Formats: sequence, structure tokens, C-alpha cells
Amino acid sequence: MIAKTRSKKIEMVHYQYSGNEHDVIAGIGLVNLLCHNLTTVESIPIDYRIYDKDSDGKTKNTHFSEMLA
Repeated sequence: MIAKTRSKKIEMVHYQYSGNEHDVIAGIGLVNLLCHNLTTVESIPIDYRIYDKDSDGKTKNTHFSEMLA
């Protein structure tokens, strides 16, 4: 979730639950795939997608499955 609490006119902004805020806030949904190395405690971004169910009809799990494949 990319918080956009002051944005009213951006098309992709929806009210969603934020784990950081522990509340429902306005923001843009983001699904990311990270490779996390447990020995070096390093995270490397592999892929990311904007989550907008209204425009593409995909769920977060569908985006994740496609990125993993």
C-alpha cells in the first residue's frame, strides 16, 4: 500500500486496509515479490505490480501467482 491520504483525484486511489497504519486509508495497492536471503538478511526485489481490481479484474493472489511463474 502506497499511502495517498491527501489525494482525492487520482484514479487508482482506493480505500484499503494498511498494515502499517492498522486502519483503512486511501492509497494505491502494490503487490511485490522479494527474494529474501536468510543468511545475509538481504532482500532483493524481483517484480512488482500495481493492484487495481477495477481495471484488470485480478486479485492479489492472481498477481502473485503470475509473478512467481
